[in-house]
Amino acid sequence: MQETLTQTAANANETPGQRLLHMKVDRRILVITLSLMAIGISLVLSSSSFFAGGKFGDQFALMRNHAVRSCIALVVMFVASRIDYRVYRKAAPALLVLSLLMMLALFFLGVTIRDTRRWMILPLINTTLQPSELARTALVFFLAYWMTRTGKDLTRFKTGFLPAAGAIALVAGICAALPNFGTATATIVISLCMLYVGGARLTHLGMFVGAGASLFVVEVLRHAYVRDRILTFLGVHHGSGALNWQVDQSLIALGSGGLFGRGFGHSEQKLSWLPDSYTDFIFSIVGEEGGLLLTLAVSGAFLFLALRGLKIAHDCSDRFGQLLGVGITASVFVYAALNMYVATGLFPVTGLPLPFLSYGGSAMLVNAFAVGVMLNLSRKLTATRRRTNVMWEGRLPVAAR
Repeated sequence: MQETLTQTAANANETPGQRLLHMKVDRRILVITLSLMAIGISLVLSSSSFFAGGKFGDQFALMRNHAVRSCIALVVMFVASRIDYRVYRKAAPALLVLSLLMMLALFFLGVTIRDTRRWMILPLINTTLQPSELARTALVFFLAYWMTRTGKDLTRFKTGFLPAAGAIALVAGICAALPNFGTATATIVISLCMLYVGGARLTHLGMFVGAGASLFVVEVLRHAYVRDRILTFLGVHHGSGALNWQVDQSLIALGSGGLFGRGFGHSEQKLSWLPDSYTDFIFSIVGEEGGLLLTLAVSGAFLFLALRGLKIAHDCSDRFGQLLGVGITASVFVYAALNMYVATGLFPVTGLPLPFLSYGGSAMLVNAFAVGVMLNLSRKLTATRRRTNVMWEGRLPVAAR
């Protein structure tokens, strides 16, 4: 008791700056995220300098944009870490509906780039927004809300599983119709992870995957460029080398880096050989300039981030927080894994960014917000220091009641 009073008095005497430096959050997640963002700024500078110099006459143009967005993302992450995560439970359905409306607006107001409508222009600030990034995060919050609300009823198909599957199908279906198959695929994988951990029946998950795969094949057949990408990946399509140009150049970049890399700024693939070198294929530049060691460090950072996220989710004292932690962890890790798979030729080209490293605004802000929510989860754990017994409800450990 005396120790608690002493600690309280010490906290009262701290200045705001001291309290900020002593934030009781998971410091490992915070350090990893900040490190990835710092590496991302340097990589964007290196990988975009040639392109930016030719298009804008300024080699630092894209790096400055990315640095500003990273600073804004830090503010978003800090604010999210201060907001009690439980407020999102009631707001989750409204967030999902809003994000779906924004995605539907893309069919009328979206900007078409490379035969896909992923972005809309925000007129007041003259910048682009990718609603699918908002939608997949809103879906994570909704699934956590719904599975918390239904509890064991999730095992019932009509009243538990079907509404969750319908929400997933809406988000993934709109993404596929844009078309944006990369985000649709990632959304489904993230959602399946949450449903599995939440206790959904394997038969229901199998039915959902089967139905989704059938619809996916139909959609792929409607889009020639997607079909060609998949067939080329499978080794069935033997047409023009341009079909697999990005992956070929990516492998050249990774291979030429060797163990220690060419050194910062010495990439040759960024000289118009590797398209999207500062966005979707920035991991290739990681390997070319930093070598195998840096690629292992970056991969290990995402793996450690995922493990810490699952640990925080496991230790959370309520089911909504646990499911939210699992969803956020899966959201960041699945995106990172798919991006690396594409860069190494282990998955068809999807157009997904590498979290915190790739150039872009929407993904950076959404991922920073998600990590901020995860930090708030860890803040609650640190503040309460609860050590409760756990029991298994479905496949998710929840605090005993």
